[in-house]
Amino acid sequence: MKYVRRNINTVFLMLGNSCNMNCAYCLQHPLVHKALTREVNPEIYDFLEEVINENTRSLHLQFYGGEPLLYFGTIQEVVAAVKQRKLPMTFGIITNGRALTDEMVRFFNAQNFTVCVSWDGPHVKETRGYDVFSVPEIRERILALEHLCLSAVLSAKAYPREVLQAFQQISEEYSAIHGYQIAVNLDEIMDTGLPKKDLLAIDYGRVAREMKEMTLRFLDGFGKRVPLERYTEEAYIRQLFHALKEFYLTGKGKWNRYTAACGNGLTVLNLDLQGNLYPCHNTSRKVGTIRDGYFSYLQRILAGDHTREHRKECLSCTALAFCQGGCKLVGDKARKESYCRLKRAVFTPVLMAIQQYGQKLLEKNHGKERNHQ
Repeated sequence: MKYVRRNINTVFLMLGNSCNMNCAYCLQHPLVHKALTREVNPEIYDFLEEVINENTRSLHLQFYGGEPLLYFGTIQEVVAAVKQRKLPMTFGIITNGRALTDEMVRFFNAQNFTVCVSWDGPHVKETRGYDVFSVPEIRERILALEHLCLSAVLSAKAYPREVLQAFQQISEEYSAIHGYQIAVNLDEIMDTGLPKKDLLAIDYGRVAREMKEMTLRFLDGFGKRVPLERYTEEAYIRQLFHALKEFYLTGKGKWNRYTAACGNGLTVLNLDLQGNLYPCHNTSRKVGTIRDGYFSYLQRILAGDHTREHRKECLSCTALAFCQGGCKLVGDKARKESYCRLKRAVFTPVLMAIQQYGQKLLEKNHGKERNHQ
């Protein structure tokens, strides 16, 4: 066996650490201490080919930074090499969108890239320092992307409903151009060493109320045609509904994992251009290379994953079905002070609303059965 092998579905290709913004909640600021090389080791293509050959499904290659658009030439180089080898891959990129050009839009559309733009809604200047959608030419370019996702980080400056409403406005504009809506994603802020803590001063009650109200609207319209004006809200809650369904029906409500649910280092590999491997794409701590023996690599990955140490607390948490142990980069102090509390504020109302809805259906159906007897 020449290269490390695993059941891998995604490879994050870490292009470099340079960025053109200074987001207040950046995960990488406290965790990245070493610059990445810009030179591509051709051996990574051999590695990617072996990964593809040992897996039945196509591999997703996610280009990552820093800000990956600053490495557009490298992205073009890698895609050309992959195409030349006829490797079956899908491509994606996570970007702040600020450096997007017309040439990039044409390239991403031609190569069927999924482009995820990080944007936090109406108060984005307070979280990210810059609003890409306030610049007409950048807004036009983003809306021209054929596979667009918007992703926000929930914080004291970005609450679920206002973010989704802002997403909705953009999605309607996007739909008028393409005939279909955008994809949406919401993450919860993580304190991996934030220099400023004001974004952690969250009104957890507000978060919980908004999540409950949105879930109740979702349940009221369950099985019915989704009103276009509620598309993004519906799409987000539906994601959580399916996560809950997967956990309790497919997984039978059991949490057997002893590693982070994201799969980083295991089903998700984090690879730089030289062939070094990392436990996560948001850290500069290496755990090996593509030439390492699998078991030595795996041992280092597992040694750095402390998910199992939180197992007792997680098993009694109402957010377990969604969170499943959370991020392995978040330390004990941050978990106790903000991380887990925000997870519960987001996810517990969804769980409780769906449970109550199911109970009402059960009681209603039992009543019908008794009336027929």
